[in-house]
Amino acid sequence: MTAAPKPVLADDGIQELPLTHARPQLTTLIEDARERDTITALTVRGRRRICLVTPEFVEEARRLMGKQSD
Repeated sequence: MTAAPKPVLADDGIQELPLTHARPQLTTLIEDARERDTITALTVRGRRRICLVTPEFVEEARRLMGKQSD
C-alpha cells in the first residue's frame, strides 16, 4: 500500500494537495488550518479549485472587503 501524498508548499505559502488525495487527510488538513493557520488549496489537474481556511479567516476577509456576514 502506497502512502498518501503530502501537501506541497507553493511559493505563495499555501500548501496544495490534489483533491483526489484529500479525503483520507481531511481531518489533518482541517487541524492544520485551525491549529497552525495553514491554508490548503485543493487542486484538480494542478489548478486550485478551493481552499480550506478557518471561519475567522473568512470573517476577516469579508470585513476587509467591506461585506457583512450572513
